[in-house]
Amino acid sequence: MAIYYTNQHADAWGAAKRNGFLFGDPNYGMFKDEDDASHRPAYDWLADQYEQRTKRLLNGNDPVWLSDTPPNVARGGFLEVGEPGVVLTVELPDEAVLELEAGYWVFALNRWFLSFENREAESEEELRTSWEKMFDREWCEAIVEEYPETNTKYYYVVDRIQLHQVLDIQSFIEQGVS
Repeated sequence: MAIYYTNQHADAWGAAKRNGFLFGDPNYGMFKDEDDASHRPAYDWLADQYEQRTKRLLNGNDPVWLSDTPPNVARGGFLEVGEPGVVLTVELPDEAVLELEAGYWVFALNRWFLSFENREAESEEELRTSWEKMFDREWCEAIVEEYPETNTKYYYVVDRIQLHQVLDIQSFIEQGVS
């Protein structure tokens, strides 16, 4: 068991209270915006990885994103300006959570080959397989040793958060990026 934090739209939290759990509900996701819709394949790949690695089903939903540090909502960028949100502090079982290195997640989002070789992926399979390194903490930490100007930051995903797993709720209104 570990403590995590997630920021959510207040309406997503309202729906969670009605459902008895919070999940990656597409009604509150980022893919309503056309610019963000181009990232859908990466999120689908991540959902498949989550299901394979945890043996837990998402049932067509997106995973819920988590951090191991509380988000600084004062810096903004979580919701549209003026929208209400919540930061949930949750305690989750280790087997339900998948860890990924945040910087390498950008490789999947942008369809970049995750390699420190100076070449392109030779196939779609090699490209997608390269992204799996983001789940390998040892590999990620070894890169920091080899390239000291880099660092690591980990995010976590889970299929759902049951109401009894919520330890604290902090409300906020999105102020915009500061």
